[in-house]
Amino acid sequence: MKKFSILFLTAIACLFVVSSCSRQEPVPTGPVQPTIVAVQINEVYARGTAANPDWIEIYNPNASSVDMSGYKVYALAGKNGTKTKKALPAGTTIAAKGYMAVVVNDTVSATGFDLSAAGETVWLENAAGSVIDNVLYPSLGVDSSYARKPDGAATWAVVTPPTRAGANSILPVVVNEVFSRGVPGDLDWMEVYNPNSIPVDISGYKVYDGGGQTGAKPKKEFPAGTVLAPKGFAAITCDTTDASGFGISSSGEDLWLENATGNVIDKVTMIAIPVATNSYGRNPDGSATWQILTTTTRGLPNKP
Repeated sequence: MKKFSILFLTAIACLFVVSSCSRQEPVPTGPVQPTIVAVQINEVYARGTAANPDWIEIYNPNASSVDMSGYKVYALAGKNGTKTKKALPAGTTIAAKGYMAVVVNDTVSATGFDLSAAGETVWLENAAGSVIDNVLYPSLGVDSSYARKPDGAATWAVVTPPTRAGANSILPVVVNEVFSRGVPGDLDWMEVYNPNSIPVDISGYKVYDGGGQTGAKPKKEFPAGTVLAPKGFAAITCDTTDASGFGISSSGEDLWLENATGNVIDKVTMIAIPVATNSYGRNPDGSATWQILTTTTRGLPNKP
């Protein structure tokens, strides 16, 4: 009996050893690989000219660069096969969190195509030929684009002005200073200011008072080719002798600024300016605070 007990205990011990030896050791794991998100159409500009053609902007939301070799953009003609899709050249990359504007209506390749100013759908496909993004953009003005806000978001909006190859966080141009005590040789004027770090084309922007608001007078328009430098100023004389000329009331009145699409982007209620050497302006430039300025600063930073 004693011999049997010893044999039994020995068998149990062997089973325990075998069982212990057969357990799997933990498998070492490497660092977690980041999830790669597909690049996206981020902005569309469809009112191009010879000097500033139509373009589609692509955005890389990833923390590393993406090889764009063989990716293609196209509109309806490319989708239905009546035109060749525009392919990105081999070796093309987008930096992490970067942008790429693809000019589409170039005249040097068979793949050039115009984007409809009335609005249409555009597509982006990867090198394998799979569609990875598309957007139906609306009718746009000459100074507007259709863009995700913020970059890479699901929300789209009309952006004025366009932000080609830059962040879609543009601020509108604003009225910055008004001079209403003009005399011959130094007439009334309105100054506008660009609060952004990129230049803004204000061709076709208009300023006006009550006469322009009601349609009793034409609006005063900035000439074609007027570009505001980053943090820059442009002043336009108002009480000229042409049909759009208007004197700004020194007792105060409402004044408006609209963009080239005809949308009002700023309005200021001018107060009475009793002293001929004073103007009414924002302090500091572009801020929400208005005050009578003791020094007029046409085309320059405002001084209290």
